[in-house]
Amino acid sequence: MVLLVLVYQVWLTVQAGGKVAPGVGELHDPRGRFAVDVELGFKPERYHILQLQKHGRIAGTDGHVVHLRGVAPAGVDALTREYWIEHIEAPPGAPR
Repeated sequence: MVLLVLVYQVWLTVQAGGKVAPGVGELHDPRGRFAVDVELGFKPERYHILQLQKHGRIAGTDGHVVHLRGVAPAGVDALTREYWIEHIEAPPGAPR
C-alpha cells in the first residue's frame, strides 16, 4: 500500500511539470499574486469550484475554463498537482 501511494505521488509530481504555460505569474500585484485561467477537461462542478477557491477568487467560467484571480505562486504549485486540471495559463492580455 505504501508503494502504491508513493508511486501515485511521484506520478502527480511528474505530470505537474507540463501544466503551467510560460508567462504565468509575470504580471503580479504588489503582494505577488496574479490571475490565471485553469483549463479542465470538462465543465467544472461545485466540487471543482470549491477546490479552486482555496487558491484564489473565482472570476467566472467559460466552458471548461475557470478564471482565478489573486493566486499566489504556491497556489499554482498546488493546482498543478490536481489530476483533473489539464492546463494553467495567464489570461489574455497578460505577458506570455
